[in-house]
Amino acid sequence: MNLQKLKKFIQFDTAGWIATSSLLLCAVSGVLLAIPYDFTQAHQSVSEILLFNPAGTFIRNFHYWSAELFLIFFLLHIYDHLKKSTDTNIRKRRTWLILCLVLMFAGYEMLSGFILKGDAAGIQARRILASMLQSIPVLGKMLSSAFAGSDDNWQIIYIQHVATGTIFLFIGIYEHVKKLWPKLRTFVILLLIAVVFSLFLRAPIGLTESTQIKGPWFFIGIQELLHFTSHPGLVVLSLLIILAALFQLPFLHRRWRRIVKKSLLAVGLIYLLVTGLVFLFRGENWEWTSWKSNTQIAESFPAYDPVNLFQILPVQFIPENQKTEGCLVCHSSMTGLSESHNPAIIGCFACHKGDPFTSDKSTAHRKMILIPGNFSNVRQTCGTQNCHPDITGRIMKSLMTTQSGIIGVDKFVFQETKSLDDTFHVQDLAHTAADTHLRNLCASCHLGMDKKITGNAEFLERGGGCNACHLHYNDEATASMKRMQLKTSAGTPEVHPTIDIQVSNDRCLSCHSRSGRISLSYEGWSEAGEDEKIERSVKTKVLPDNRILKFIQADIHHEKGLACIDCHNSYDLMGDGTRHIHKEDAVKVQCVDCHTTGSIKSTVIASLPDYESQMIALLRKINPQTRVVLTRKAKQPLMNTRVDSLNRIFLTGKIDGQVHTSKPAASVCTKGEGHNRLSCESCHEAWIPQCIGCHNTYEKEASGFDLLTGKSVKGSWIEFVGENFAEPPVLGISEKPESKVVTAMPGMVLTIDQQSFTSGKGENFHRLYAPSSGHTTQKEGRSCKSCHNNPLAIGYGRGELIYKTGDKKGKWTFESRFELNKNDSLPEDAWIGFLKEAKSPHSTRSDLRPFTVAEQKRILKVGACLTCHDEKSGVMDQTLVDYEQTLAGRSRKCILPDDE
Repeated sequence: MNLQKLKKFIQFDTAGWIATSSLLLCAVSGVLLAIPYDFTQAHQSVSEILLFNPAGTFIRNFHYWSAELFLIFFLLHIYDHLKKSTDTNIRKRRTWLILCLVLMFAGYEMLSGFILKGDAAGIQARRILASMLQSIPVLGKMLSSAFAGSDDNWQIIYIQHVATGTIFLFIGIYEHVKKLWPKLRTFVILLLIAVVFSLFLRAPIGLTESTQIKGPWFFIGIQELLHFTSHPGLVVLSLLIILAALFQLPFLHRRWRRIVKKSLLAVGLIYLLVTGLVFLFRGENWEWTSWKSNTQIAESFPAYDPVNLFQILPVQFIPENQKTEGCLVCHSSMTGLSESHNPAIIGCFACHKGDPFTSDKSTAHRKMILIPGNFSNVRQTCGTQNCHPDITGRIMKSLMTTQSGIIGVDKFVFQETKSLDDTFHVQDLAHTAADTHLRNLCASCHLGMDKKITGNAEFLERGGGCNACHLHYNDEATASMKRMQLKTSAGTPEVHPTIDIQVSNDRCLSCHSRSGRISLSYEGWSEAGEDEKIERSVKTKVLPDNRILKFIQADIHHEKGLACIDCHNSYDLMGDGTRHIHKEDAVKVQCVDCHTTGSIKSTVIASLPDYESQMIALLRKINPQTRVVLTRKAKQPLMNTRVDSLNRIFLTGKIDGQVHTSKPAASVCTKGEGHNRLSCESCHEAWIPQCIGCHNTYEKEASGFDLLTGKSVKGSWIEFVGENFAEPPVLGISEKPESKVVTAMPGMVLTIDQQSFTSGKGENFHRLYAPSSGHTTQKEGRSCKSCHNNPLAIGYGRGELIYKTGDKKGKWTFESRFELNKNDSLPEDAWIGFLKEAKSPHSTRSDLRPFTVAEQKRILKVGACLTCHDEKSGVMDQTLVDYEQTLAGRSRKCILPDDE
């Protein structure tokens, strides 16, 4: 077949008669479609047709495809007129006016048909149409009422679509060619084409609450123009100008007619180009996105879904308050999900995607997301506009996602960055020495790691995005999942794992049992060293990664039954939208928020401005008039607190519902000025895990593992740890936001053999302490001696402080338990030398430092007093009120250290 014959075969008739044949087919199918269609419940009506009525599905597809063919060939017919100048043959203004109005009604018929499917895009298209019509001066409101109706009454737009618009189109055709019936051959060919398309390609339909609100392809260019202007009248005026130019065309001089035609052609080509770009790359909330992301949702695209006209489906009735989805035809009996994720209300598609408008299992599961909530799909699942977009945006910047602080400190000790305050993201790790170190040892504990297998997250499983905290399997859900995987679930109850905000401590333990080990410490467990001999009387247990734990002392809050989430709210954990550098910057809750030292900062829930807090109150069924505590650092609400009329604070456990009474800070905490620089932790933190003498080397031939990619690699950094201790923390000074005495722990007392990774780099030694978050709060504070007479607390390391007096002079000496490190001549476990200034850098934070010599002397001066005076004596108590006056009134027998 040569090209001429192929062209003749394709052009079996003029574009005008092909359009006429398509319109006739569309009108007939529209009459048939009106039987099962109910405009009072438009979307549910169409959904039920697609799910339970194969013949109705075929008719709807046929109506859609014949309409599309009509519009395409109608536009081609107009193009033929302009190209061949046959428009000049029509000299009657009345006839040409009718034909120009036909163009308007053709657009209206196509747009109103799009609206009548009742999904979110259709609802928005009706509003856009109404807004455009209302912008017309004088007649606007009347035209809007007559052709757009209202959101709650679709009868007008339905009648205008099936009657007025259709009739006017046929009038226009008859006015144009004086007949309506095309050639039989043309009609049959169009019929066959429409039948083939209708049997295999389902007409597009979206959801009623979708955020991909995109009009039909021919209207998208107008939608794009409306996106860039707040005045729809300008767009209407532009369309009217084009229509006016078209109307005047046959009556213009040849030269002007040529100019107008070229202008119209240019406008048409630009409009088609814009339409194509917008159709392919505009996504949710009218944001530019990728083609892949658009096709994942695919509401604007026809779906391959063959119609089985001989399939007999059982009669199904879907309650008005239940989601109309094909998924629920099979999974309607699914239980286990919380009220807020009830599939009868939100369906299955909202989370799992797939195809909700088919009764075919394989089609329904096409493009289904098996494990929603991973950050690789969170924008299409949990983070859509109708679910949790704000939280998703925040958590993407949170430290649990970026690992910024861990990366920054690691790069600092590897000398790959000069600042401890640079920001990083774990997904950007390359293959430098520091990056490889992180990939080998640290990069698994971040939320961006995809959960790849169904089932409850095991201890060694990391990541999972939203699932990491909010997806919970009980025994029934686990058994149900196994039955579904083995395809033996027929006739048995289906139980879905719950998705809720009841985040138990074991969810925190998986990641927070390493590094600072706060989840272990909170429950009283300390990691035992490999060579440590544990007494039989000590309570022990073994973690799934074979680390041995010994019991020391649990946090008093844990003993009282409080879970991690009882103190740490969603803004602490999931971020507040700011890219923080270190965890202490992100955490806003403090001891003084509940254990107050002054007036209580609180507010009524109903007055809270953020939507998230209001939703949490609703989910937890909290009275909106409840007064809750606001954190001092960021004025964030602690939603499980209650402040009564007597200014007492009560805290309700989020997991068990147990009510706890919060006590204000003890009087000794605020007495005088002696302790006004002390943080709560510096007195009430019972112990912290401490490790010294760590050595890191890269072994090129060792079998390693890249935690970021989940693949085995050749060559790995190996960590040789030193001794482990579970003792009271070291004290230091934090200068942010104000000078405070805080707790610290050995963060990086280590040697890095960079020579083993890169020749010529040598070996680096670091003595960097880190701020501790011990989570080992005890009711009783530390004794005075445990700070003023304890070398570990001051930063000298373990050993003995000895105070000697003679010749009316006193002198402190220190005998270390550990040998001096060859790199800096300090004891292995020390932060600073005895009565010496620290050398920078000395910590993993730019604002954290050890005590200066002057501060050490002041501490030891009080320590000298404690060698004679009981710490609970009146004299020592008086020092808290007025230290200088008490010192001035001391006895001659009191011998203080020589300050020189």
